[in-house]
Amino acid sequence: MNRLNLLAIALCIAVWGVNTVHAEDYPNKPVRFIVGLAPGGSTDVIARTVAQKLSEMWGQNVLVDNRVGAGGTIGADMVVKAQPDGYTLFVGGFGPNAIAPGLYSKLPYDPYKDFTHVTLMVTLPLVMVVSASSPVTGLKDLIERAKAKPGTLRFGSIGIGSSPHVFSELLNMRAGISTVHVPYKGASAELTGVISGEVDYAMTSISTSLTQLGAGKIRAIAVTSANPTPRLPGVPAIASVLPGYEGIEFHTLQAPANLPKDIVTKLQRDIATVLHMPDVRQRLDVLAMDIQASTPAQCAAFIKEQIDTWTAVARKANVRAD
Repeated sequence: MNRLNLLAIALCIAVWGVNTVHAEDYPNKPVRFIVGLAPGGSTDVIARTVAQKLSEMWGQNVLVDNRVGAGGTIGADMVVKAQPDGYTLFVGGFGPNAIAPGLYSKLPYDPYKDFTHVTLMVTLPLVMVVSASSPVTGLKDLIERAKAKPGTLRFGSIGIGSSPHVFSELLNMRAGISTVHVPYKGASAELTGVISGEVDYAMTSISTSLTQLGAGKIRAIAVTSANPTPRLPGVPAIASVLPGYEGIEFHTLQAPANLPKDIVTKLQRDIATVLHMPDVRQRLDVLAMDIQASTPAQCAAFIKEQIDTWTAVARKANVRAD
């Protein structure tokens, strides 16, 4: 055997040994969760909830690092360029994963190919709301009003390309209606717009809307999930009027591409354990989040489906962020 062959074998053994050590000892230093959105939102909340429990489980600090900007894509790109060793991970969601390819002409990463998709942690539907004083009696009524006067009804969102925006655009496409988008800076401002009558309706997270629903200032007329949610008894799914409609927010854990499979397995297993802890389940239920704790393969398939769906919607509705 010549010297080159011996060197190649030695290198293979060395690489195999390094990966084995990483898997057996992981984590042996602090782990960082990159969050591409500001503190306080649902992405940040689930990141901090899971990070705290993993820190306790592993005996290593799991730190949350908010890298805000460009709809979460700055944080995503940062993770994509990190070493695939399990110490820099991404808590992702709808923005940087599902809609970004349709919003940005020069996205610096591919949200399907450039990540190791560890697990789909949770999903959460949005709820479609109108002012308590609105004459709209339900989704069918809203659609009929929009058809009768095209381009007059206004809907609010938390920004261009946000899930409330594109979920509403999908509704327009499926219903064959034309309505006017009014972007706000945050969910509170969006709901204020609904209550004041500045907009006719909006889609928002269930947890965000509960206070105003309880106070009788807004009414829920539909949810964006394929089926009704027990958290809002009596509120139908949009799909009951527009079959096949579905819009789901979600939170994932992802890593740079080529993360060793045994580390992926450990991460997925430990996160599933955390998500099913009674106190964590209770907190996520308050936030109207449905635990998934999917396998890596299921997570990857879900991300691919979301990219395909929402890229098509963004392009058809001409929704752009640049």
